[in-house]
Amino acid sequence: MSEPQPRGAERDLYRDTWVRYLGYANEVGEAFRSLVPAAVVWLSYGVASSYVLADAIDKGKKAGEDFLPLPQLD
Repeated sequence: MSEPQPRGAERDLYRDTWVRYLGYANEVGEAFRSLVPAAVVWLSYGVASSYVLADAIDKGKKAGEDFLPLPQLD
């Protein structure tokens, strides 16, 4: 179980909510590979890849907010 967040701390959508389980969708697809059509397995990889991409973009944007813009050189 995760620890409670300190008051005023920002909640991470991709780590602190049920959304993080979408990253494991491909594992579920692989587990049922013999029972479901191949398209379902490929869809599970699409869901997991979308989760990873969205999380990386979110973390990149948040990291970029911490930096000041560079001064313009004339």
